[in-house]
Amino acid sequence: MPDLFLDKTPLFEAGWLTMSPAATRDEVLLRIAEAERCAEAALEQLGRTLTQGGIPASGAADRDRRIDALLALETRGIPASGTAADGAVERVMMEVGFRKRDLMPRFHELAERCRAVHRRALAVARDARWALMLERAAADPGGPSSPIQGTGTRYVKSDRYDARAARSLPPDDRVRADRFLKRLGEDPVPPELELTALAGAVGLEGAGLWGMKAGNGNRFILRRGELRGVACFFVEDVGPYPDHEGGRRGALAR
Repeated sequence: MPDLFLDKTPLFEAGWLTMSPAATRDEVLLRIAEAERCAEAALEQLGRTLTQGGIPASGAADRDRRIDALLALETRGIPASGTAADGAVERVMMEVGFRKRDLMPRFHELAERCRAVHRRALAVARDARWALMLERAAADPGGPSSPIQGTGTRYVKSDRYDARAARSLPPDDRVRADRFLKRLGEDPVPPELELTALAGAVGLEGAGLWGMKAGNGNRFILRRGELRGVACFFVEDVGPYPDHEGGRRGALAR
């Protein structure tokens, strides 16, 4: 995986929409179609980069770096590209579209198409990041850093957890996550926590990984284990898992 991402994988270039106000109707339509094609091609390239073009992580620090880069791509790089796309479409619509009002619906279609491309890109980046987080939890599990908690379901924080949480979440979200975690120890576990085995995690069968809500679109990664003869969950990681698809949970829905 190359040294990512923020300026190397644009999903929209303003130059794709450059056109003269004197352009003919057919020229405008061709430029709009080309801009849509380029945006889709950029999305496909991003997907290949994130899911097929990488090399195995060389160690824990390398894996951490990649996760951080993907989070930055998802929270800064792709949103910035989306804002640039909106601005470019609006600029050309003002310069050209108002001279050819019958084409205005086509500009609106282009704007929505670009937004959809960016939503899909956000989901691709999220799923690539989450796959690496699962890999990290399985490859570098921690030992206990606290007494066993809970009265029904038992759990303990991994000694990797605090550092990972600090890399992924702002302080307010970490406080909220701790409140959600306390509810894991209730008997029975509240169904709204969506505690679910992640048996379908590709390449991680048998790792005993589970997922659970951590509030505000964030989710925990838990590992099933045993401590002093007591079966319990080790809380390994937490991070953003926003719903970019409008109701579907992406990789975690499998």
